Amino acid sequence: MMRAIRTFQRGFTLIELLVVIAIIGILSALLMPAISAAFVVAHQTTCTSNLRQIGIAMSLYLKDNDGWFFPLAEDDPAAGRYWYFGFEPNGSPMLGEGNRILDRTKARLYPYLEAPETVETCPAVPFGGPYKPKFKGQGWTYGINCYLSHHPQVDPTYKGRGHYGWIRPVDATRTAIFADSAQVNAFQAPASPSNPMVEDWYYIEPQRPYVHFRHGGRANVLFADWHVEAVEPAAGSFDPRLPSAQIGYFDPEDVLFAPGGSP
Repeated sequence: MMRAIRTFQRGFTLIELLVVIAIIGILSALLMPAISAAFVVAHQTTCTSNLRQIGIAMSLYLKDNDGWFFPLAEDDPAAGRYWYFGFEPNGSPMLGEGNRILDRTKARLYPYLEAPETVETCPAVPFGGPYKPKFKGQGWTYGINCYLSHHPQVDPTYKGRGHYGWIRPVDATRTAIFADSAQVNAFQAPASPSNPMVEDWYYIEPQRPYVHFRHGGRANVLFADWHVEAVEPAAGSFDPRLPSAQIGYFDPEDVLFAPGGSP
């Protein structure tokens, strides 16, 4: 009678498993900074492309409107508010933050953009973090220079719209048109003083914390000569209510606002 031959396969010992797990952990720790840096670069590249397309659309709009920028918003008492990035009908604010209605097809630049849905949102916005949406769905994540697209809520003494011709050619490389934008909200539910949150903001102005430095501590800016550049914040400018969100303002030496060269 033939005897069965039993074979044994030796597995990992507990010590060996712990060593393998430790090595995997070390490799992961070494790779994480590189992976995070790659995401930062990818997001910034996409955002730069967005702003370049917005710049092309804006230049076409200006050509069709004799160089005049659109206002930040215009009110129609019978219908609602025409923001430059879409139309909000009467009654929309009553639906509450995050549920307000916005018809993006009524945006000023909508006819000039080939794929508006792909350029209105910066991928670096922390939608999964302490973020409070204003409108239903992801909204417009860039802010326009308030000296060029104005509204009485910003400065009641300023009348009308800005004109591209007011920007001196020598200042075009430093005058902002659009930039990464957001604000800290600590007063509107679900945000509160003890739970500040990031929300979309639609204009930028000097020395006010409306610029979102979400690309590794820098913000992308579309300048009046139509180039896009990442700019660092002014020292100590981050909103103290939520400094980790990196929302602040530009150094006036780096970015100009008012046509004519003054910050």
